[in-house]
Amino acid sequence: MSEMIIEIKDLFFSYEENDEVLKNISLCIKRGSYTAILGHNGSGKSTLAKLIIGLLPSQSGEIIVDGLILNEENLREIRSKIGVVFQNPDNQFIGATVRDDIAFGLENRCVPQIKMDDIINEYAKKVGMEDYLDKEPTLLSGGQKQRVAIAGVLAMTPKIVILDEATSMLDPKGKKEIIELTRKMRELYPELTVISITHDVEEALGADEIIVLNQGEIYYQGNSNDIFLQEEKLIAIDLDIPFVYKLRNELAKHEIEVSNCNSEEMLVNELCQ
Repeated sequence: MSEMIIEIKDLFFSYEENDEVLKNISLCIKRGSYTAILGHNGSGKSTLAKLIIGLLPSQSGEIIVDGLILNEENLREIRSKIGVVFQNPDNQFIGATVRDDIAFGLENRCVPQIKMDDIINEYAKKVGMEDYLDKEPTLLSGGQKQRVAIAGVLAMTPKIVILDEATSMLDPKGKKEIIELTRKMRELYPELTVISITHDVEEALGADEIIVLNQGEIYYQGNSNDIFLQEEKLIAIDLDIPFVYKLRNELAKHEIEVSNCNSEEMLVNELCQ
């Protein structure tokens, strides 16, 4: 089994002739990793996600998912390996209740009813929504709706979960809930590969690997320190750096040195010591 669950080679894509949205994209994503694909609006990141799940046909290059070349013959099997949480929580709620929504994918896979209730209860509990199973979607916050969407995806036991701007329409509380849940998912499912498509540097902060796209090309790639220590380069393409890095920079100006803490909690703990 390859260490890489996704391999993309020499990928080009355009919606219109002579207007390339993606240009010569080549990258690999490790099995069981958390990868953020970071870029401003129009950088090509959502188009890349659509190509990976076969919603758009690739025009040039090759995409390999879990050892399968993405083509018409393998499309159904590849999609069974990937779960997607989209941007707008209202648009992806299908059921009349939380229970119905988590059940939807299981019903499509003909999971017996006798097993289904246990699966629904298990995954609702893992995202902290076990007390809301009989609630209507209109009574939920945006963050709660996204947690239900994640429960429905996880219940299908995919190998890959793609969060496509999953926090962009949430308030700060909802955004924090989903970022924390993403970290919890990695602890619960170490074999699961998580890909976050985002323009939010705070969401990308916890990733093992960050791939920065700009104007359809890979602009920079590395871990959090590799990326977020390049403040000027990120600002040049309309991105920013996370608050914790801004604070480190300000502390350094006052000759207060801290180690490579990539979370606010780690930084606070070090300062307290």
